[in-house]
Amino acid sequence: MTSLDGRLETARRPGRAGARERLMDALRSAGPVSRVELAALTGLTEASVSTTVRRLLQEGVVVEVGRTPTAGKPRTLLQLDPGGRTAVGIDLSTTAVTYVLTSQTGGVLARLTRRITGRVTAEDLAARLAGDVDRLIDKAGEQRSTCLGIGLVWGGPRDGLLRRTGREAAPGSAPVDGDLLREHLQRLSGWPVLVENDATAAAVGEYWVARVDAARSFAALYMGAGLGAGLVLAGSAHRGERGHAGEFGHVCVQVDGPPCGCGGRGCLEAVAGPETVVRRALADPAARAEAGLEASTRRSVLTDFSAVARAARTGGPGCRALLQDSAHHVAAAAETLVNLLDVDLLVLTGPGFAAASAIYGRAITERFGAAGSRVWGRPVTVTVSTAAATAPAVGAAALLLQERLTR
Repeated sequence: MTSLDGRLETARRPGRAGARERLMDALRSAGPVSRVELAALTGLTEASVSTTVRRLLQEGVVVEVGRTPTAGKPRTLLQLDPGGRTAVGIDLSTTAVTYVLTSQTGGVLARLTRRITGRVTAEDLAARLAGDVDRLIDKAGEQRSTCLGIGLVWGGPRDGLLRRTGREAAPGSAPVDGDLLREHLQRLSGWPVLVENDATAAAVGEYWVARVDAARSFAALYMGAGLGAGLVLAGSAHRGERGHAGEFGHVCVQVDGPPCGCGGRGCLEAVAGPETVVRRALADPAARAEAGLEASTRRSVLTDFSAVARAARTGGPGCRALLQDSAHHVAAAAETLVNLLDVDLLVLTGPGFAAASAIYGRAITERFGAAGSRVWGRPVTVTVSTAAATAPAVGAAALLLQERLTR
């Protein structure tokens, strides 16, 4: 069941996932496997596996793909049908939209990117999104009947993109939120729409595309215009009671630090986030020249941050120093995250980390090196996403598929 705010109620239920979900996770991560192997992987009885697999075969979600020899009777191998079901993921930023059509095995069947210019109403934007979704499916040569819905990545208020109308434009009214856009998109597209934040969507995208073992817990640090963390614990996205888990950017790293937009002080975003890095680069003549920034013609935070990262990669000492200082604080916050969650895998994703992964990855790895042996008693793997550009959209589509296929 999808909750009123578009998030998955199923992901908030206590206890282990049901037989259907556990089987599909095992099939996704392990590839072609037999019923006996599925029982071993999931802890389900062979009778439960057989009953659930029979239903999945009847629905066309799972297919038989041959046999494997054994000492006795050959075992039939099963896998998720790549063309059985699809979903669309939409990653909406303030300047561009990335669309992916994803199969239930995690493969990207088609991708489309559109630039956004000017401010539009939520209804007009939903109409554009619905039209592009139709074009995406046509481009892939897929049938609309196999598409189960749309996952929409919504990173927060989009006042720089959306123009408010009517009651939305009244003085003191709240920013246009993802719920309003979801309602319009559902009505105009004819599909169910699920809304998810960028960090959680990116984490699920990594889990889905990288085929992370269903039993493994990990965190994905996401850097766009801000900083967030997506948490996947034993195969389920963790959002907290109200969907606010993973506010990595608001970990305090300076007790008496600068004020943050959240109302706190010394938050990671205020001390070392992308916007802070850009602001410091603009205030430093040398770094500003290295990155080619112009205070009079400001672009988006992410565009300017990428310019600083590019200058650092090509030898700009001022820009490199700014990023190293930022990375120093991000690494400290990442260590706190690992201490709290006891995970042993950390994935860096999002356009910010993609632009400056060498500096941030090195700082985090060095920080973890000492703690790994001294505190944790095991190494913590730090990796950079190989699909940072599409992981949020893929993750949103994957969440929609999980919700629809495991009901």
